[in-house]
Amino acid sequence: MNKIIGKIIKEALLSAVLCLMITQMSFAEQAETIEDAFKNGTFNGTIGSYYEFKDREGEKANAGWATAYFTLKYETQDWERLSFGGRFFVHGQLYSDAQNGTSDPFNTDIEKEITLPEIYLNYNFFEESNVRIGRWNHKKISHIDDAQSEGVYVQFKEIENLGINAGFMRRFAEIDYDDGEDFGRKNDSQDLDSETTYGPGSSSYLMFLEGKYTPFEEWLIINPYIMYQKNYAAVYGFDTKIEGKQEDYNFSYGAKASYYYVAADIVGSGDSNSYKIEPFMNIDPVSFSIGYARFDDGDALNKPAWLADYFLPLDQLITYGMADSNIVFSKIKLTLGKFWTHFAFSNSQYAFNAKNGDGAQEYELQFGYKFLKSLDWNIRLFDVKYQNVDYKDYQKVESRVRFKF
Repeated sequence: MNKIIGKIIKEALLSAVLCLMITQMSFAEQAETIEDAFKNGTFNGTIGSYYEFKDREGEKANAGWATAYFTLKYETQDWERLSFGGRFFVHGQLYSDAQNGTSDPFNTDIEKEITLPEIYLNYNFFEESNVRIGRWNHKKISHIDDAQSEGVYVQFKEIENLGINAGFMRRFAEIDYDDGEDFGRKNDSQDLDSETTYGPGSSSYLMFLEGKYTPFEEWLIINPYIMYQKNYAAVYGFDTKIEGKQEDYNFSYGAKASYYYVAADIVGSGDSNSYKIEPFMNIDPVSFSIGYARFDDGDALNKPAWLADYFLPLDQLITYGMADSNIVFSKIKLTLGKFWTHFAFSNSQYAFNAKNGDGAQEYELQFGYKFLKSLDWNIRLFDVKYQNVDYKDYQKVESRVRFKF
């Protein structure tokens, strides 16, 4: 089956390349020369500061750190349908404190202070479609973990209400205000040629094929996908969202649902089924959701490395997706003009593990304020508790202020 999936994705990529060869459509606002394309390029970026303090259970376990960061992105104007883009990211340590004397929290999270999370060549074909090669932000392209990928993808959007993305990547990374692990992080676990992570004989790249179908003016969204890394795992899944609206009363309601099946191809791991369902309701200025997620037990490969954070209700629990996991979660949010706040809760129960006990609860309280269109502030407070295991509980505060230009 995995070989068939690999063949399907390869054929999709080949079809996209053929489209590039036959299209001869014209595009508006094309630069006349390469020099003009670079001269008329656009810049945008962010200047900000991030602070974090973690109060762990046990003596001398507390640690905090802060960084100032700067990111700048540049993209040329199109020339002959081609454009070039790149993004620069730098972290500057403001302070770092480790009371236990064994680790530096800034250096733990910020592996590289200067990096290039994006550098790519883009080619537009037809009216809305494109192919991109290099390093790129994949948040709207695939379900791959974190935010940056290195590889190539084709995005086809010529059919009304239907979008198709296909491509492959060879490594991924998280590079943002509180994480600078970069491509080729210290242990190489996010490079697809790492046999330590993906097993002997595993492919050095991941192929993916995704679709997004919105047949009824966005009240129904269907997002099926396939991901395949030879000799490691194949994933078949979909996300859906159903939403109804009452415009006169600023009222909407519906549900989100996700499901994926993992066909494991690595020694010591079995296949798995995982799903999540999340009904929601929005009555201006309040929104509310409640959900349930379930992961298989035993030796099931519930979370392939490149899906580590997929449909994570909250982002603190390292136990998310452990064997026999059952998770109940909820969030309520209040928005008043430029101010917003939300409270979220997650309760996870799973098979007993000597390191992580047999359950964990996470509480999150957030506040945010938008001073200007380009200037905002956010603070997050966490309380995380583990059952039947010592020295795992902690409280944490995170704060970020940023200016976008």
